[in-house]
Amino acid sequence: MSGIFGVACTTAFGQNLNLPQALSNTRMDGIGALYREGTAALLNAMVSRSFPFTTQQVRDAFTSAIVSDHAAAKQAKLFRQANEGH
Repeated sequence: MSGIFGVACTTAFGQNLNLPQALSNTRMDGIGALYREGTAALLNAMVSRSFPFTTQQVRDAFTSAIVSDHAAAKQAKLFRQANEGH
């Protein structure tokens, strides 16, 4: 995941987290939600031109939100809404 979202993302799960692990992580806090929804958003942005975020916007928003649990939860909610088509 650090290759996708940058070095800042390694603090929560370490350097060896892969996409399936990020999508299925069981953390119940904002950071866990950000990893799940952010990873899904990145994949959606890769395959859908109509997705409301570009891949770069997903990366930037993820990196900005990883600084605190509150910011992560807030961004995860935005990603979830986009992932669900709202």
